[in-house]
Amino acid sequence: MSHGTLVIIAKTFGLIWLMGFFLIVVVLAYRPSARAAQERAARSILPDCAARQPEHWT
Repeated sequence: MSHGTLVIIAKTFGLIWLMGFFLIVVVLAYRPSARAAQERAARSILPDCAARQPEHWT
């Protein structure tokens, strides 16, 4: 195999692998069953004002 052939194979395989990885990530992120977990994760960094209000605020 020549260097040019190996470069073409590597570029083609790399493109296919990265596109496949991207599609898997997108499918896992946007599947409907993941919505509840994503909402929980998004809200976990927000303080719950009623439950976590510091004493010096009152």
